[in-house]
Amino acid sequence: MRQYNSTFTGSEPFWANACVGENGSPGYWEYSKGFSQAAVILIDLVLRTKGIKYSVDELIYPVCFNMRHSVELRLKGSISELIQLESYRSRNLIFDFSGSHNINNIWEFFKESAKKIDSRYDQIIERLNIKINDIAEIDATGQTFRYPIDTESRKHLVNVSVINFLVLKRSFTELEATLDELHRLNTYLLEEYSWGSFTKKLSRRDLFEIATLLPHRTTWTDKSFDTTRDTIKEKFGIGSKELSDAIEKIKSHFELAPEIGVELPLLGVTKDDIYEFVFHWFKLHELESDKAPVDLDAGEYYLDTCFDEIKKRSAIKQDVWHAVGSKITPEILAGLSALFYFARDLDFSESYAHTYAIHLREAHGKFAASENSSIRQDYFHIFEKSNAVYNILQSLYFLRQQEIADQLVATYELDSKFSWLDKARTRSLFRKPDYCGYVIKA
Repeated sequence: MRQYNSTFTGSEPFWANACVGENGSPGYWEYSKGFSQAAVILIDLVLRTKGIKYSVDELIYPVCFNMRHSVELRLKGSISELIQLESYRSRNLIFDFSGSHNINNIWEFFKESAKKIDSRYDQIIERLNIKINDIAEIDATGQTFRYPIDTESRKHLVNVSVINFLVLKRSFTELEATLDELHRLNTYLLEEYSWGSFTKKLSRRDLFEIATLLPHRTTWTDKSFDTTRDTIKEKFGIGSKELSDAIEKIKSHFELAPEIGVELPLLGVTKDDIYEFVFHWFKLHELESDKAPVDLDAGEYYLDTCFDEIKKRSAIKQDVWHAVGSKITPEILAGLSALFYFARDLDFSESYAHTYAIHLREAHGKFAASENSSIRQDYFHIFEKSNAVYNILQSLYFLRQQEIADQLVATYELDSKFSWLDKARTRSLFRKPDYCGYVIKA
């Protein structure tokens, strides 16, 4: 490419420069949204002027071309995400992106592949099917609204006669909304599968359902358990090996293990470690402060009060470190950090283990280097957080450590101070019902 192009180049004003290529790295999603927005803008211009200023007979072609091309790009983007999902199962899904432009073939490939990968695609596929088939029927290859005649010199659209802009707007708005939902599902599933909670045929959602069907582990030696196993295998179309793999996943999963009577210990910390942390935390914090608002114009009085507060907090921290400093291990430090930071998302319990592993590596490095000041700093980084107990409680409930959490709530009478506790106990506050599908009741 020549060094300077007088047309496709940057210039002033700065806001008018569009980022392309490696500058922003746009993909199928960004390209498709550009074409779909162009179609919607043109439709609205025509409808706003009732076809007087902007001709319906002329603009119908760029409108429908943009609509159709946007859908093609959306489907290809979704296929690329299916390929990534399959890679998590170490399977290859092959699709010819550059050579495939027939929207009917693209749609059929997506439908067939998505249904094999995860049943959560079924409902969206059903809703998209009619609309995409409408497009495929009129313009399968992207030529109908691009040229007046086809490659064999035959005129396009001879069997259609008229296309209504208002009908187009309504239909495309519905299609866009469903394609947006498909994009959200793809994004969710990519994150879900990245955590590895699936088997050869079963998704994380399937594991959630199977966990609710399995009886308490103490009954697995009963004859009735054979019937339960057979029922599950028939329902999900799996064999004994697949069910055994699923059960192993469930037994080691913080959210699912309690369903079968398996209690998983927290990572790095015991309940006593948590009780001690919270006990000391309340020496420094008040959940509901009864202090009057500080008058910033109080001058010297304010400075004296502020200085006294600093000295008081410093003395408390010194006493706390004297009590816990010699007990702190890399595991305890990482365990407290994981409980605190996991509460930021509260989506997949697998990320709790991931967070713990990261903090444990960091803690081991500091302990090995005898970085005592850094260890103390890391402990108080969590300890001084005004939302530390709030976060830890949320994580405990999400991880189904209800006994520990309820004991803390009772000891410090937190029911009246945390309005979300009841919801947290049933998990409905944190579970994503749209795509996970099953809410585990504590």
